[in-house]
Amino acid sequence: MRGSAALVPLVLVTLSSSLACDSAESHFGEESGGTSGSGGRGGSAGTAAGTAGKGGSTPGGTGGLGGGAGAGPMGGTAGTSVTEDGCVPGTLATTGELRGRYGTLSPVIDGRNYFLQVNQWNSMEPQIMAYGGDFFFKMTQQDAVVATNGGPTGYPSMFIGANADHVTTDSNLPKQVSALTTVPTTWVWNHNGLIEDEATNIWNSAYDVWFSTNPAGEPSAFGPSGGYLMVWLYDPPSAQPIGSVIYPGVTVEGVEGTWDVWVGPNGGRRCLSYVRTETSLALSTDLNFFIRDAVENRPNTISNDWYLSNIFIGFEIWSGGAGLETTSFCAIVN
Repeated sequence: MRGSAALVPLVLVTLSSSLACDSAESHFGEESGGTSGSGGRGGSAGTAAGTAGKGGSTPGGTGGLGGGAGAGPMGGTAGTSVTEDGCVPGTLATTGELRGRYGTLSPVIDGRNYFLQVNQWNSMEPQIMAYGGDFFFKMTQQDAVVATNGGPTGYPSMFIGANADHVTTDSNLPKQVSALTTVPTTWVWNHNGLIEDEATNIWNSAYDVWFSTNPAGEPSAFGPSGGYLMVWLYDPPSAQPIGSVIYPGVTVEGVEGTWDVWVGPNGGRRCLSYVRTETSLALSTDLNFFIRDAVENRPNTISNDWYLSNIFIGFEIWSGGAGLETTSFCAIVN
């Protein structure tokens, strides 16, 4: 299988030719995938991104809490509205660029602390990430190319939690899985037409959620002691998650869409990936729906006794990817 997920000083370790379940970290990345987007609140104005049709390149129009229909060649579905306990992304007022493999920023957005990182752990060619203004972060240069049967070039990402000695101060993490009530999140992203050239641009867009066996988490480590749960919103044709599809075409209670669930080992740690069967440019939901589904319906994956320690969003890139952007993001742990 092709892969992603990799650990390297400042990255998750790649242990299988299909790697994809660990992807994030301060200076370490993994792979993840995607789908065409369900809508949600985008930005601070409460507009919603519609779903792009399969193979489409643009999201739907704005529409209060619900997204408009997508404009892709095969037609899109209407966006979904934000859940009652959803979070509404603020604005990253500071603007600038992060250059170099491990460029980082610790912004406060709408009163909450996040961590932003280039996280180029598996290549040396130039990568530049712009941030602030009309988007949270955007890849403006990405010259690296790596094989899809191994880890990606890195995982440009934003997260809450603690790892590799990078900590967000108000995340309410770690928190035991059994004690979680809601984990509202909203993520809106855009590929700016890159999906139309999948031979040159190989990347995924995904959440990477880490779980620790330790109540204190692993704030200095490059990976979790428990396991990973990924949510792919776009899955490139030539790179796939770790493991294999164990549960095809499932629905997750409380979450829109259909998902293929991949399961496999990543360095002895459990890796569970929910891959949406249609590309989605936005997700606004309660991540605890996925966590509860894993605990209750996917044996030997996520444990109630573990501790949620980190929540990442970003892009695992094997080639191309200049133009990928996150337009808004928030995550809250209750």
